[in-house]
Amino acid sequence: MKTPAILFFLALSLPLTATACPIGMQFNGNGCSPPYQYSMDDWIRQQRDYVDSLGPKGPPAQGLTLEESRALQKGLAEQEKERQEKRRAHAKGVWHVETKATPEGNLCAAVFSKYKLDEGGVVTIVGFQKPKTDAWLIFQGAGLPKPQKVEKLRITLQQDDEPAQTLQVFNYRESREVGTVMFAVPGLAAALDGMRDQQSFRLSLDGKTLMAIQWTGGAAVIEKLRQCAK
Repeated sequence: MKTPAILFFLALSLPLTATACPIGMQFNGNGCSPPYQYSMDDWIRQQRDYVDSLGPKGPPAQGLTLEESRALQKGLAEQEKERQEKRRAHAKGVWHVETKATPEGNLCAAVFSKYKLDEGGVVTIVGFQKPKTDAWLIFQGAGLPKPQKVEKLRITLQQDDEPAQTLQVFNYRESREVGTVMFAVPGLAAALDGMRDQQSFRLSLDGKTLMAIQWTGGAAVIEKLRQCAK
């Protein structure tokens, strides 16, 4: 029997009240974030890497001496080399797993990044250790809507060959380049029951594909999250 996909745990999990963010999330001035997000280095690093991959930086400052200009060019070349190495790695797909001890129990997160130019994006599974039930499935991509404020949106999500379902989600702008779509999940353990070693996701709106991404190598990540969630 096929393991149920994550989607089946999401349909009834969003609050019906007109709150700005899903239950357990907090408004951070730009969008929604789980408590203690900003101490989770891997998560923030992946977001920054993704935004950084979308375009070149501005032109170098003018009015420099020859020595300053050479030093600046050398620094820019080193930064560009590092960016290219990250892009090559993320074109294949990169996992990061983070555990953060909090007063409410362990906060467990797995982040998968896979992108090339403006294709792909970032998928995050994050939630608290039992018995706390707050957990979320989060997609970030250049093709996702980028509203000025947190909004509720009906998005169609298809996982692997499972039937597509249209659900209400939270949507906000992570940056000018990146939109975020967030599903509330009734518990990290439930989300893990729907995770597979290889899994594909397609998000669409009114028949138009907004983001498509597939992860591989998820089995080891699932086991790490299970240990964290106990």
